[in-house]
Amino acid sequence: MTQTSNIRQLLTDVKLGLLPHLDQRLKDIEATLKQQGNLQLLPYDVQFGDCNTVAANEPRPAITQSISLRFFLIGSIQDKLELLLIASELQNDIDAIIFGWSNREWHQFEKPLKRPVTKITGGSNYAVLEDPVDSCRITLYREFDLIYPVSF
Repeated sequence: MTQTSNIRQLLTDVKLGLLPHLDQRLKDIEATLKQQGNLQLLPYDVQFGDCNTVAANEPRPAITQSISLRFFLIGSIQDKLELLLIASELQNDIDAIIFGWSNREWHQFEKPLKRPVTKITGGSNYAVLEDPVDSCRITLYREFDLIYPVSF
């Protein structure tokens, strides 16, 4: 590969990419969480889902890549309600970050993103942890599709 792929550029480019943008915004959120006491935001995980080529016979075919992000919040069982409320707020913040990023990138002169993200799905999962004792973890799942042109 001699040229950076569109998906790599969309996700990791320092100026353009979703992940550096998300990292920066999550640092601000994490600083706020540290003020809450014993709540901790762990590093997130990225997973790729289905990838499809759309309109392959068109002059500019597009690729639809499903992206899944998982975020982990750790806190005390005694603070379960507070943790669930913060997880809900975090979910809204993450969605706003993704929508804002995709709208900004879609308006770029050279559009690496064929369409902005219009739908984010997901949910959350609550689990009690054995180590450390009396702690729990909430996992947030956010899933969306990136649609970008095929590179030749």
